[in-house]
This record gives sequence, structure tokens and C-alpha cells, in this order.
Amino acid sequence: MRGARRPAAVLAAGAALLALAWGLGPRSAPPLYDGGPIIAEHYRYLHVPPGYSATKAPGKVDVTLQLEAGQSPPIAETTEEQPSQAQLLAAQQSFAIPAGTTAVHVVITAVDPPAVGPSEGALDGNVYRFAVTAVPGGAALTLRPGQQVTVVLRGPAGVTGAVLEVWDGTRWNRTESAPLGASSPDSYAANVTVLGDMALVAPPQSSPSSGGGGGGSTGIIVAAVIVAVAIVAGAVVLVLRRS
Repeated sequence: MRGARRPAAVLAAGAALLALAWGLGPRSAPPLYDGGPIIAEHYRYLHVPPGYSATKAPGKVDVTLQLEAGQSPPIAETTEEQPSQAQLLAAQQSFAIPAGTTAVHVVITAVDPPAVGPSEGALDGNVYRFAVTAVPGGAALTLRPGQQVTVVLRGPAGVTGAVLEVWDGTRWNRTESAPLGASSPDSYAANVTVLGDMALVAPPQSSPSSGGGGGGSTGIIVAAVIVAVAIVAGAVVLVLRRS
């Protein structure tokens, strides 16, 4: 199973790295992906709200990746929906690797929300748990100093101004998020320094605009570029897995 999945994982990672190169390159260069809007499938809820029709269960990621030159490998993992509802993107050497580790185990899965809700809005879709652990042993890996990874979440259609927030065990914490636009409708990207339970939070109805933007953040812009191409790679990954 692992052997069949390896080419797909390499393809997705390569696409992400190519997108990163474009994002950091001169603005005169054209984007790698210039297609029309993606037609999104209906949102897959872990717990279907009243009045909504049941859909497939949310997709999940559960994969083991071998180390590369003793370092954590590049990660470009996405759930199976179109567009994906949850994605994790990380460059090589992002995680600190304990002695004796031979691989990393990546899990992305929808989980029950905590009893405490966000203070500045309502949860918009599922809560997702992101985890990267050491193999063997299962110890949670931490990011190396100065490193960030990119998390992308897609929410139900029709909500504007959502923010990606991280649950720290006590409360929800906002991130600097950026919408991905037509390349991935209702999706938002954020660069984070810790993994755990994350969700999109919709602003209160009384605040249709969530205030100004964050469009000047180079990291978020690059993240959006990475995801735009990773989405295309994800579609090819699905084809490879089915063939």
C-alpha cells in the first residue's frame, strides 16, 4: 500500500514546492495554475446540522512518511473532498526529529468540538485534528525554532470573513488567515507554529466584515499560492490512487 502511495505523495509535494518557488519569485512570472473556479462538492459534516442532508463522511489523512536524509520530509497532505476540506503543507526539515526516529506519521481527521465555543463567532464546519508524530514511539513532533507550517480549512459555502482558529485546550486562538478565492472556494489558509485541533470560525451576523484583511502578509500569500497548485496535485493524486 505504501509503495503505491509514494508516487502520489511525491507528486503533491513537488507541486507544493514548485508553487512555493513561484510565490517567492518575481511577480512578472505567470502563476502555474490559471484555470477557472473549482466546482465544490457539498460540505461533508462530521455531525450533520438539522435541516441538512447527510453526505459522505469527511475525508481523513492517515499516512506514514519516511525521513529524508534524517530530516522530516516535505508534507503535502490533503483530505479527499473537492476541494479538500483540510490540508497540511510543510517544507522539509520543518519538524525536530528525536533520536531513533525513522519516519513521521501524519493524521488529519475531523473530531468532536470542545465544549467551549469561540468567543468571537461560531464554528464554521468541522473541527479538525492535525498531528505529526514520530515513528516509532508516537511522540508528537514539534516545529523547529523559526519554522511554520501551513494549514488550510474549507468551510460550508456562503460564509464570508471566516478566521482559522486553534484550540489550546482552554480557549480558541485566532490566526492570521487569508481566503484562497476562486481556486478553492470557502477555504482559508494560515501559517501556524503548533498543531492540534483547528476550525474555521464565522464572524457574528452583526459583523459582516471581519476587518481589513491581512493581505500584506508574504507568508499567507505564499501559502495561498502553494495551496492553489496543491489542489491540482491533489486531483492527480486521487487519479493515481484509483488506477
